[in-house]
Amino acid sequence: MFKFFIILVVINQIVSPPVVPDKKVEPEIDHKTVNETLENDPLLNLEYHRYLKEIVNILETDPEFKKRIENASIEDIKSGKIAEHLNVVGHELRSKLDEIKRKEIDRQRQLIQRRAALSNLKPNEIERILPKHVDHNNIETFEVHDLEKLIKQATVDLEEVDKLRREEFKEHEIEKEYERRKKLQEFDVETRKKMEEEHKRSIEKRQHHERVNHPGSKDQLEEVWEDQDKMEGEEFNPVTFFQLHDIDGNGYWDEFEVEALFNIELDKIFNVTDPEYDPAERFEEANRMREHVFGEIDKDKDRLISMEEFVESTKAREFKKNEDWKSIEDEQQFNDDEFKQYSQAHIQEEHYSSTPVNDVKLQQAHQQQDTQHHQPPQQQQQQQQQQQQHHPNPVPLHHQ
Repeated sequence: MFKFFIILVVINQIVSPPVVPDKKVEPEIDHKTVNETLENDPLLNLEYHRYLKEIVNILETDPEFKKRIENASIEDIKSGKIAEHLNVVGHELRSKLDEIKRKEIDRQRQLIQRRAALSNLKPNEIERILPKHVDHNNIETFEVHDLEKLIKQATVDLEEVDKLRREEFKEHEIEKEYERRKKLQEFDVETRKKMEEEHKRSIEKRQHHERVNHPGSKDQLEEVWEDQDKMEGEEFNPVTFFQLHDIDGNGYWDEFEVEALFNIELDKIFNVTDPEYDPAERFEEANRMREHVFGEIDKDKDRLISMEEFVESTKAREFKKNEDWKSIEDEQQFNDDEFKQYSQAHIQEEHYSSTPVNDVKLQQAHQQQDTQHHQPPQQQQQQQQQQQQHHPNPVPLHHQ
């Protein structure tokens, strides 16, 4: 098995996240925690994934290392144990790996220093949140420990990517509804009523779509066999079907090849001529179908479906069942509390984005004063002592 593909899936899925609307930068009202400040930094994430891709591309060119990976178990890959095979990589490639690591260390140092300055982080806070995909104790050479750290971090990302996608999609749906309701306020009562009625009819129309076959069921795959593969009249053959959709011919279905099996079902749900058609919803539906099929068939959880796994799944009793499939259009993606929470946060964000910086700082100072005013006298005294220790001899303004 070409196990490098597992790591490449990480790169493709994480570097190419779901399409979500642009978000405005929210002014800092409260001090962010270290994790919130750095782990969500898009610049740090971008450099990490570039580093990951560069390392994988180099290792992939070494025949002996490539052979070791192909013979390794999924458990050895996910645990990072395969890093031990780095010792078989030739000197020339090891030198290239060393250079890539040194560049990554320099990039991370510059980005972290800049972020630390912007967020007023203390030295001990910076040390605690250093990126986990690099061995910072050795800044000169790329060693086994570096590869082990990188693989473990990539594995964590891979396991979290679907969860993150679902959360981002929910936020996308909430924001879309928020903007729709906000737009309504621009019109008079009668016009708003007509627009609401039209929106309601659009929802009802999308919910009354053609019945969707259960993803991965015999009926669903036979429809692909007949309509997409043009095999109508031929008896469904699992081996032939697998080979037809193994696009790269490597003996495995990856996540993209599996998602391509759902186009007929997706066309039943989504109509591109609908004025409210949202490609992000179709993308999410395809991912949910893919998640379901992998959950049923991918027994070793390597995010690849082998021919053996697929053929075996067609022998199960569940394969012939075609239970109803509830699509995104059939279910509410968020509740009232989630929408209310988002709306309140968005209103606050719009308020601060339209308020001059000095006014924001003044409001923050007032909030801090109010907080201190309600603190017990003992706690106020402790804070004053800490401030005096930090600035023992404040210089009068007219002496500067």
